[in-house]
Amino acid sequence: MGVRSDYVTRPREQIASILRARKRFISAAEIHRALGSAKARVSLSTVYRTLEHLQTKGDVTVRIEPAGESTYMLCEPEHHHHHAICKVCGRVDDVDCTAIEQFSESLRSLNGFALEDHAMEFFGRCKACQ
Repeated sequence: MGVRSDYVTRPREQIASILRARKRFISAAEIHRALGSAKARVSLSTVYRTLEHLQTKGDVTVRIEPAGESTYMLCEPEHHHHHAICKVCGRVDDVDCTAIEQFSESLRSLNGFALEDHAMEFFGRCKACQ
């Protein structure tokens, strides 16, 4: 992953390391538990502040789960993409959005509609869970 490893503080690097090791969305509480298991002394409030910082930098994508909990994942900030999420194991794969760009251009040319933003996720089973 092309996410920078220039996190200034040790807790930030520890949190980024946990996010790097996962290929799925995880909650702040899961990150905090993983830090505790690794004997890292990082408070839950530091986890939340760090996640907010990483989100502001564009390194972390936030997803609101159906139950309302925010979950986080490191993402490539350089290119726009969507996610294919496995409903069994939670694995997340990036999906190129070339078709969305074509759809956006079609909206503009046929309807005069300028698409400014969109959100799209795909749910199914990854190769390992099929």
